[in-house]
Amino acid sequence: MPSMPARIIDYRTGLLSLLREIHYTLSQLSHEPLAAAHVPAFQTLHGGWQVIMLEESQILGQLSDAQAAVSRADVGIDAFAGRVSFTVDESTSGATRKQLRTALFKGKALSRFRRPVLAGQLEAMTDWSSTLAQCGVPALVSLAPEASPLVEAGLAAERQRAVAQQRNRDFRDVGTRKQFIDQVNAARKEAYGALSKLPFQHPALPSDFAEVFFYRDPPREEEETIDEVKTSIEQLEVQLAERRGLLQKLEEEAAAAAQAEQERLAKAQAADELEAQAQALLAQAAALRQRS
Repeated sequence: MPSMPARIIDYRTGLLSLLREIHYTLSQLSHEPLAAAHVPAFQTLHGGWQVIMLEESQILGQLSDAQAAVSRADVGIDAFAGRVSFTVDESTSGATRKQLRTALFKGKALSRFRRPVLAGQLEAMTDWSSTLAQCGVPALVSLAPEASPLVEAGLAAERQRAVAQQRNRDFRDVGTRKQFIDQVNAARKEAYGALSKLPFQHPALPSDFAEVFFYRDPPREEEETIDEVKTSIEQLEVQLAERRGLLQKLEEEAAAAAQAEQERLAKAQAADELEAQAQALLAQAAALRQRS
């Protein structure tokens, strides 16, 4: 049977799986006197793994903090956008209402305008402070001071997220995590090369002697039984049902929001038509007064 070299560990491998790879090899080496020379290298890797794991946990914490900041900022600007939309409808009508909704919401329905998490919505709101302050509608002017702090919080959250994401990419693609996995692969390759020569020096050893020191396949999370696999499948099916239920709920909410927006537009159009009719009647009344 041809010898199989030590498998190259992929950079995407989870650190817990990587630890088991290192620990497995270290355990095998420690119990074979002929392999004792390679034990220190893998003991060093075992200790180095803890340093990498600590750094990854810090980065994951930074990513979580950034996402929490993004979520808080998004909730704030969404709520403010809702208040502004309500105030526009309550305090204006006709051409003024249309102009304000175009200037503020860029011609989009509120539900669609608020859909992005920051990103495009935040960009569209950067001029809200000046637009609200100069619109001439007192109820909207009074809201103007709230716009800039919310936008600034959103921009700060986006910057925080970008920094965290870049640190994570660097860590995984070129930084210490990637470099550590390179070291693990180099140590595995070196140890395998040396161990594979031992059967030629010690004929009693099997030809595949070196292979026993390394996992042939990526280790599973655990040695699962048939019943455990069935249970896992059942749990996944429950999760799938929950996700489908959530999708249906989100679709229903989106449909309800679209319906509400259509109704709002219909009411606004009806109000505009009534206003136009009232102005026409006033004009007719004024003409009649002039004739009398």
